[in-house]
Amino acid sequence: MPRLAKSVCLAAALALAACGLAAGPPEAGGLSTLPREETHAVLLANPGFETGLDGWLPRNPAAFALDAAAHAGKACARLDCGQATPYVPSLRQPLKDLGPGIYALRFWLKTRGVGGTSKGDGARVSIEYLLQDGQRAWPSTHVFRGTGDWRQEELRVLIPPELKPGSVAISIHRYGGASGGEALFDDFSLERVRPAPVEAFLLYPNYRGYLPDDGPAKLRLWVRVNDTEAAELASIEVRRIGENTPVAAAGLQAGAREQVVELDAGKWPLGRYEVEARLGSFRYPPYIVHKISAEQRKSLAVWFDPHQVMHVGGKPVFPLGLYNTTRHFYSGDFNYDEEFARLKKMAEAPVNANTNYWWWPCGREARQRYLAEMHKHGLGYLDCVNNVFPPFPRTPCVAELVPEAAKLEKLDTQEMVDTYLARLAAAMRELPAFLGWYVMDERGFGEVPRHFHQYQVLRKADPDHPTFGVSNLPPEFPLWRDALDVFGLDPYPLFNMKAGRPLSLAGEWTRAGVAATHGSRPVWMVVQFFQGWAADRWPTVEELRTMSLMAIAEGARGLFYWSFGNRGLMSESLPKQDEYWRRLVKVTKELKTLEPALVAPDAPQAVKAVSDPRVRWRARLVDGKCYLFAYLPSPKFVADPAQAEAVSVRFTLADGRTADLKLRPDFADCLAVPLSVPDTLSTAPHK
Repeated sequence: MPRLAKSVCLAAALALAACGLAAGPPEAGGLSTLPREETHAVLLANPGFETGLDGWLPRNPAAFALDAAAHAGKACARLDCGQATPYVPSLRQPLKDLGPGIYALRFWLKTRGVGGTSKGDGARVSIEYLLQDGQRAWPSTHVFRGTGDWRQEELRVLIPPELKPGSVAISIHRYGGASGGEALFDDFSLERVRPAPVEAFLLYPNYRGYLPDDGPAKLRLWVRVNDTEAAELASIEVRRIGENTPVAAAGLQAGAREQVVELDAGKWPLGRYEVEARLGSFRYPPYIVHKISAEQRKSLAVWFDPHQVMHVGGKPVFPLGLYNTTRHFYSGDFNYDEEFARLKKMAEAPVNANTNYWWWPCGREARQRYLAEMHKHGLGYLDCVNNVFPPFPRTPCVAELVPEAAKLEKLDTQEMVDTYLARLAAAMRELPAFLGWYVMDERGFGEVPRHFHQYQVLRKADPDHPTFGVSNLPPEFPLWRDALDVFGLDPYPLFNMKAGRPLSLAGEWTRAGVAATHGSRPVWMVVQFFQGWAADRWPTVEELRTMSLMAIAEGARGLFYWSFGNRGLMSESLPKQDEYWRRLVKVTKELKTLEPALVAPDAPQAVKAVSDPRVRWRARLVDGKCYLFAYLPSPKFVADPAQAEAVSVRFTLADGRTADLKLRPDFADCLAVPLSVPDTLSTAPHK
């Protein structure tokens, strides 16, 4: 490099440093800490079995008895997990007055050989309830097995507003068959978690608090007041970190219990700010907003625009991904040729992203070779760390990155796990094809605190690669809003087909995912690409296409398919693998041609009217065309599409043109209509 150029670069670096802007990605922001939790006790009847089984049903339960070997007091309940019974034995306490909310159930447990030699049988505790539509829910503990002394267990449950009043009960029951052993239960307690007096959620900036000065200058904060007796008005205050004088402040409107507050950040200097919601003496944990320059934003390997579109290397991308679950990575001596052939096969789809949550043991050499091969095929990778919590096994990767743990079998402290995770992030973020982190797979909201801690470690160690998590519990997803960058759900309507769940579940769950963050975070949906139970079947081409388009119509900004690997495509015979693979390839190739529309902003203003109000739709404007994605929801699965009556739906566009779509219940389609007027883009979501 010429001396003059070097001096210019040095001067630029010094200028950045003087402004507090270090070279490389800027420091990430977001919620600083989780709010402190306050609870109040819910009265239970005879929680320690001191008066026999009073308050519990049935009065003479099969396989249950009182036992004097209590945790405290004179008695506890004993479940004989080896006693054969004509039905699953259970002991229940009805909680008829319990209403919607978040609850923490705690109890003491002792086990003696529970489950015998069976791998899945055991005992567990649930909180059961009915929804108003008659559906039954039973959030449960993990299955208790083996032998262990008295220990306290906890089950955290969100009971939704759709609760059927009077239907809640605590249930102690056997899980699986009568395989042996005994489980002792004692000293139950139940607490309801009180909502914070005021809560807040940062809507924009929408990715790790980064506020680029070449983007929208309006900071948007959703605020809700839960203390209905509060005499004061809730307020918002913004301070530059390290300073006491507010740079901006705002209050909620008189009488408002929920409001989106906008603050103009256009004149704020570059730097880091605390945004705090207040109500009286209560302070909700502040959000850290980092106002950065356009150049700093360009330095981010991955970022999201205000429309929730991912940008990689400066280009907008619609992730089309596969779960590539293979066990070859456990041993460390897997066949590179075989795995590279699988990557080449994946690229036929074409897809541009993948994850493998059985790949985590690999050392750095395998990671480098594997991602280099992905890069050749245009595949990005989300590294799976959804189980990186103490105690974490000493894998080949741990041995390389944390040599000071050489004498440990497991990383059994949070500090050691954090060290490993930070060093892993430093190693991975520089590799080609690296897209981000897969951090959560179908976890209950009770695990949010440990995932939030992991998120804090990752966003510090790797400021510019997002985290992605997937839930199968839509009502709980709003509680994950500050622990993830990208949200996903995995509705599998063709799993247990006898239940008759419609394909429309894909759209319904996408809508729930978007609503979880008030439309302010990207949603990547997971589409069913497997059979399910033996009585089920693989999805057809039309079903794969319909589920994909339903998700897009409801706002999905990415799609993954489960699974290209074990328990999915790899579990089928070779002829079947080819048949099912061709089904998916047909769908993903069509979606790839639609990518310009899939990354465009929403344009609801392009449509003046829709003839059938039942239709769910989304419009995008690209290169003089209006792209329409639409479907007709159905409350139940349409077993014979040929017999379903199609509806002719007319879309009247803003320029007066019309477009017709034939839609039958539980079916989705899309089309592109040329416009006679210039595009007018809008970021407002349609209703």
